[in-house]
Amino acid sequence: MNSSRSIPTSFRSSKSVLRRWRALALASLVAVAADAGAGLYPPAAPPGSAFVRVFNATSQAKISAQVGDKALPDTPAFDASAYQFVQPGDYPAKLAGSQQNLHLAGSRCYTAALTADGVHVFDQDCFNSQLKALVSVFNLVDGTTLSLRTADGATAVVDNVAANSAGHREVNAVKIDLAIYNGNTKLADAKPVALERGRAYSLFVTGTAAQPVPIWIVN
Repeated sequence: MNSSRSIPTSFRSSKSVLRRWRALALASLVAVAADAGAGLYPPAAPPGSAFVRVFNATSQAKISAQVGDKALPDTPAFDASAYQFVQPGDYPAKLAGSQQNLHLAGSRCYTAALTADGVHVFDQDCFNSQLKALVSVFNLVDGTTLSLRTADGATAVVDNVAANSAGHREVNAVKIDLAIYNGNTKLADAKPVALERGRAYSLFVTGTAAQPVPIWIVN
């Protein structure tokens, strides 16, 4: 006996439609996940790439940068370029009028910050979580050890970041008021920020201890 004859045609059609809907839903979820990752880093990067961006901590209207033969987008004053990917290796890097050699490791993310006294290069693990937000503090203020705390000073989010260093922490999504401290001395309030899952928030602190300039960059 052919068992398919005992199954109503309408039932078989419903099962076929359900399978198609499931396939479309799965494809949509994959696309959403890909878009989320693409917001942080270029989507076409081969596995194991190194990523590099520029932060312009000067009043120069725009600075140009090049790593090897790859040109990075011109970067306005007190702003950061998007990340660009390169193959891991050693590269000559030109940043405005400065030049130096960079060693870029695979699956690492680099920030080259141009300040009045030269170029400072920071590296960190690339952020890939879709469950947390990443908060980073880049301390470009000489003679300080900075902490990013809740506005009342009670809780440290990123603690004890030495001058010309960076600190990082993955946190839950939350809307929060934050402040910058040098030791136990409050230097400035940071602009309120709503931390979202899957996004990276970089707080660059420039200027001086007497007049700090905090700048959020969100990827």
